[in-house]
Amino acid sequence: MLAVSILSSALLLAACGNSSNEETSAANETDEAVKTEQTEEVEPAEQEEAEESSQTSEFLNPLLEETEGTIESIYKNESPQYTHSLDGFNISVNQYEITKITDMNQDYASYFNDEVNGYVVSAEVTLENTTDKNLYYNNFHKIQLENELDYINSESKNLIPEDQQIQKLRKNQDEISLYEAGEKVTGLVTFILTEAEFEKMKTVTPKYIIEGGIADNKDYSGSNLENSPAYDFVYAGEQASAVADQPSLYQDRLTTDNWADKTILFEEEGINETKEIGDVTVTLEGVQYTDVVPTDANASMFTDFGDSGIVALTVKMNIDNQSDSAVNISNLGTMLDVDDSRARYLNVAQAEPRDPREIAAGEAGEKYHVFLFRKDEFSIYKKFTMEFGPFYLESGEKAFKGEQAIFELPNPHQ
Repeated sequence: MLAVSILSSALLLAACGNSSNEETSAANETDEAVKTEQTEEVEPAEQEEAEESSQTSEFLNPLLEETEGTIESIYKNESPQYTHSLDGFNISVNQYEITKITDMNQDYASYFNDEVNGYVVSAEVTLENTTDKNLYYNNFHKIQLENELDYINSESKNLIPEDQQIQKLRKNQDEISLYEAGEKVTGLVTFILTEAEFEKMKTVTPKYIIEGGIADNKDYSGSNLENSPAYDFVYAGEQASAVADQPSLYQDRLTTDNWADKTILFEEEGINETKEIGDVTVTLEGVQYTDVVPTDANASMFTDFGDSGIVALTVKMNIDNQSDSAVNISNLGTMLDVDDSRARYLNVAQAEPRDPREIAAGEAGEKYHVFLFRKDEFSIYKKFTMEFGPFYLESGEKAFKGEQAIFELPNPHQ
């Protein structure tokens, strides 16, 4: 949770003033999410080896029958389309099943906070290294609940048959997390939920996230930490219908971290307006103006916006870096000018994706900018001009002689 209101980054600047690098740096401070590691495996006292897990079972995860509880399949998604591609390493969730276990053997209760009732999400996952070099990946997934600090971690061993544990199926058993060039593996991961956690999940908008962290070395130096999109995690049939009817929202942290529920007021895709900043090509791809309703768990972040409501403008950019060095896209000096300097807004860096932080030389990538408005003020604005950049060097000096790219954004009120 942010320690201060998110409004601190959405400061309305005086119309006559120019933004300074100090203001931009303040706007770009991000909260550091606390990353917990996977739950350590807890071995039930008399858990049997899953030697016969390959035998026919009515459940995706046959080991669950060994709990000796009453097992009920409450939802199965055979085509979730949860995918992530990291530098030629592809991860896909092929299917998953949610099962409820009632009155299980006490030997298994330790997985469920010593309760004999609980839920297991079993997900079939395929990992494929399509490159010609060895890659390292830990294969962490999570179901996110209230916000980025509240989630259920995936398990790589607990309640998974040994012959479907991905770590056991890899070619190289000597180096943990190593996937050889061209290797493809399919197995299970599980999510273990108590009854209270499952009920809580139904009160929020849960997200399924495949985490980043791919590297070409075992020390994970220079690893790509970019997460997958935050997919809506479907846990019931009626919810599936509602999710299917929703538009695709831009992946800012308002959405990915469950800070708020967003409803599109206006959007325009395929703008594809291009500008040059030195040897970097900057393309405006699209915009979304959304009505923002903070979730209960995160409402305190938005208290300074008053009672009239909040509107977010999320701008999708593409950065094609043809310079001879990487460009940092996490500390840009971007400003939004409204109605010819009637008001000026800093981008809300806290609400923008953390990764990627830079675009390597010769590479291209996405960048999202987020601006927040009080709804009553937004309703009177007519003209939105985004002053993208400048880029900054590590020294704090402006790159490319301080050049900016100016874009006139679509007016949602026309």
